[in-house]
Amino acid sequence: MAERKESVEVLCSECNTAFRLWLPQAFVPVDSTGVRINCVKCGARYLITKEGKSFKAKKAEGAAAAPAKKQAAAAAPSTAEEAAPPAAFTETILMIEDDKVARAMAENQLRDAGIKTLAAKNSTEALHLLKKNTVDLIVTDLHLKNANDPESQLDGEELLKRIVDSGVNVPAIITTGKDVLDDLILDPKWFELHVKGFIQKGNPFWVEELKMKIKEVLFKE
Repeated sequence: MAERKESVEVLCSECNTAFRLWLPQAFVPVDSTGVRINCVKCGARYLITKEGKSFKAKKAEGAAAAPAKKQAAAAAPSTAEEAAPPAAFTETILMIEDDKVARAMAENQLRDAGIKTLAAKNSTEALHLLKKNTVDLIVTDLHLKNANDPESQLDGEELLKRIVDSGVNVPAIITTGKDVLDDLILDPKWFELHVKGFIQKGNPFWVEELKMKIKEVLFKE
């Protein structure tokens, strides 16, 4: 059985980046010590504590200036050539994520890495974008259905099946914040849906893992 997880949202006061974590209840101790995490972008430190059955995030006391910023300043390039942005990928990624915070977080970081990204919040938007654009890789959350969104008619698995049945043959990556990956990976149905990897969104560096998986899949294809 998958371990119960709760989400916690963090808005970094250092770099104004919003991100969300999905944490197992047992991961955070009941006492006030909590667990320390870092901002996914600038490295600023935050303390996650448990309040009843939910989590609360606050700036860690005595936290030094964000380490990522210090490193960036120390490693500032000295020439215009070194300061050039990362080379853009020629491939296009279609990302489907119903969570607004997670979608913006992933979209911004992928584009900062030079990865051309089309973003959709539900299956209807995704299919519309797929008709109008040539896509080389699909990244979709597993749980997309939302009773409050009339255009959210398919979850991630159903969306991939619809795409495959339409004759579109592109690799896919599944993201999830609710499932245990070991329970998913062993199911042979993902092979038929061209799924090449799974990303667990329950850790603060899941977008970094996603970027590496995207590069791995595109270079192998």
